[in-house]
Amino acid sequence: MACIRLKENCEFNGESTYRHVNTHLPNYARPRFIRIKSAVELTATFKYRKVQLVEEGFNPAVIKDRLYFLDDKENLYVQMTQDIYNSVKNHVFKL
Repeated sequence: MACIRLKENCEFNGESTYRHVNTHLPNYARPRFIRIKSAVELTATFKYRKVQLVEEGFNPAVIKDRLYFLDDKENLYVQMTQDIYNSVKNHVFKL
């Protein structure tokens, strides 16, 4: 999973992000999930807070941020839904 913050007045484009990731990263390094945060929290020593993100995982019922899933069949990042989450948990989608 990658957690990112978009620039001001920018929108996430799942198709162009997929093309960029597919072109520049090997298959094993491509993030299967992208989480869009309005602000990235830092610790007192200016490190990213990752523990809470790891604990929350990728369940859309838990996460309030926008979350996208890498759909290799459609060649784009799609908005994460409860159906996709259930398919991943039941091994219908192979990660």
